[in-house]
This record gives sequence, structure tokens and C-alpha cells, in this order.
Amino acid sequence: MTSSATQLYTTTAVSTRASVRVDDAEPAELAVAAPRELAGPGGGWNPEQLYAAALATCLHQSLAVIASSAGDDLTGCQVTAGVSLRHEGTQTYDLDARLKVELPGVPEERRQDLVDLAVSHAPMIGGWHVAVA
Repeated sequence: MTSSATQLYTTTAVSTRASVRVDDAEPAELAVAAPRELAGPGGGWNPEQLYAAALATCLHQSLAVIASSAGDDLTGCQVTAGVSLRHEGTQTYDLDARLKVELPGVPEERRQDLVDLAVSHAPMIGGWHVAVA
């Protein structure tokens, strides 16, 4: 089966016990550690923090693309992502993510449509709840 999709960007991350290294990032290496709340040492990024950062950034960049083509003003735009790790029995975990978008430069009646369109174009966001402020 052939695909007409055009590859836009590729990166690689390698995780070890104490760090994650991304081949084309600066800094290229981040210290990682389980949070103290999970009996870890803390002092580094954990998967939930990395995922929250990725979700917030993905949606913010999608909003920027959609807004630029629609002429919307993203001055003061902020995307907040909260990620919770849940325990569901022996060795079973689940994630919950909540995203909140603040669009002070966009008319209130346009905000939800803009966010819905951005969510439909953001590859990482599907299925997560997005609140509009």
C-alpha cells in the first residue's frame, strides 16, 4: 500500500535509566527521574511532565497555524496541559490529560471553533478534553 503523506519531520529519542537524549534538540540530553510522589529521587523530568509539555506545545503550535491562516490574534494565548498518572491495580497504570486554552485576543464567540479546528489538526491531542477560557 502506498501513501501520499509527506514526511515533514523526524526525530529520535533514546531513554536510559537517568536521561533521555534527543538527537536534534538543545540541550540534547535531559535528566529523568521518577517523582518523589512515586518514591523516586525527583530532580529530573518524568514521563508525565514530558507528556504534558508535548501536549501543550502541540496544541499551541496547531493553534498558531490555524490562527495565522484565519487572521485570529493569538496575543496572550496560553495552553495549559495537566497530566495525571492513575494506578488501576497491580502493575496497571493509566494517564488522564486535561488541556485548557486561554485566547484573550480572540472574540469569545470564535474561541471554541478555533480550538476545535486546532484540536482536529493536532496529531497528539485527539481524545483529550480541551477547555476554552
